[in-house]
Amino acid sequence: MDHIAALKEAIGRPDAVVTDPDILVSACTDWRGWYGGRALALLRPKDVSEVQRAVAACARLRIPLVPQGGNSSLAGASTPSPDGSNVVLSLQHLNRIRAIDASSWSMNVDAGVPLSAVQQAAAMHDRHFGVDLGARDTARVGGLISTNAGGMSVLRYGSMREQVLGLEVVLPDGSVWNGLRGLRKDNSGVDLKHLFIGAEGTLGVITAATLRLHPPERHSATLLLAVKDLDVISTIVDALLETGQVSALELMPTWAVELACREILRCRPPLETGAEWLIQAKLAGRRPVMEQAEEVAASLIENGSVLDAILADGAKQETLWAIRDEFAPVHKWLGHSARFDLSVPLGRIPELIRKLEAAILPIDRELRHFSFGHLGDGNLHFSVFRRLDANDGLALPEEAIDAAVNQTVWSMGGSISAEHGVGLLHRDQLVGQKPAEELRLQKRIKALLDPQDLFNPGKVFIPGTRDA
Repeated sequence: MDHIAALKEAIGRPDAVVTDPDILVSACTDWRGWYGGRALALLRPKDVSEVQRAVAACARLRIPLVPQGGNSSLAGASTPSPDGSNVVLSLQHLNRIRAIDASSWSMNVDAGVPLSAVQQAAAMHDRHFGVDLGARDTARVGGLISTNAGGMSVLRYGSMREQVLGLEVVLPDGSVWNGLRGLRKDNSGVDLKHLFIGAEGTLGVITAATLRLHPPERHSATLLLAVKDLDVISTIVDALLETGQVSALELMPTWAVELACREILRCRPPLETGAEWLIQAKLAGRRPVMEQAEEVAASLIENGSVLDAILADGAKQETLWAIRDEFAPVHKWLGHSARFDLSVPLGRIPELIRKLEAAILPIDRELRHFSFGHLGDGNLHFSVFRRLDANDGLALPEEAIDAAVNQTVWSMGGSISAEHGVGLLHRDQLVGQKPAEELRLQKRIKALLDPQDLFNPGKVFIPGTRDA
């Protein structure tokens, strides 16, 4: 019996095993188009038992398996290898919200539920889910947990890791670990769920999660501030954080806001002051926050840190955040770019921007950068491209750029992967960031749970060094 027939028999539903090349191609290419491969088949289980049977069959047949949620990974974590030996295991059909317990401030959801559906379900029960990002309609719970996604609300609620109370995971031998618990306190030994959060599908397939819920944000207001210069950013951030109501805090270059308005949303830029940088902050809570927002804006204008400000609520603030959501598509207008997802200790983003500028200019005087990010958690998205009026098709010196950026962020005690994960993009660079003993411990865990190296092989762990 060939592998395809064996998988169909094992799962018990032939249409769960897809070999149509037109369907496979989209499952084998990442969202950015940077990574692609070939797959033996696309598996589409509908429940946990089908996932178990698929995994057990792959283990028996020694077929490498790549778990995939919404395939919106930005680090090449969810694409198969080029040799065609892998199967892609899609979790998109595991899409039930199993239960919501408002009294325990938690919900149980399948791994294939989109982030936006989690947000909506929480709101229907007068609760709030603490993670938000631009890909909310396509990103799935399992992928968000597997990459420990961050987004725009980490400042208040923490990353995806902080939202997970429990997990259900299919292990590489096909068995299931059911850790769906809503406990806030459980000091009874090693907390196994943390092995799988951020592991990018290399240790097990997350099939469901118990998620933490928060009080609803019934009132909100958004401030858009035109910043005098990078030197005053810390003053502005401190003033905003002292309100105790900030749930999102973003640094944005004015030129990118103008480009998003002009080329994508077809709207007028919200502020036209000549300022190089903008800060956008959302204040939210159970009580009105407009007065606090007005007070902090007036104070910052009075002390000269801010040149101009917009205060918005309702539909107007939704428009402001829609502009920020378009920053990923803005890259289309930059041509080819080298993109980085960096983090440094809080308060050091202005310093990081200046050091990165100084590091890339000697490589090529035509290089420019697109810098934006989450001021409240030290996360900067940094893209390097040739200036728009000099984009002559020359290849970027990516090796030199990578080295300069990595060494700069490491010199500041930072990370080359703040919220996008490791995947293929950063796999070989981890030796420059993590101590050797830490890498050895990770490899030993991988070898223990997945001795055949069948779960997302080649991702996160450097090939050939699993048992080092």
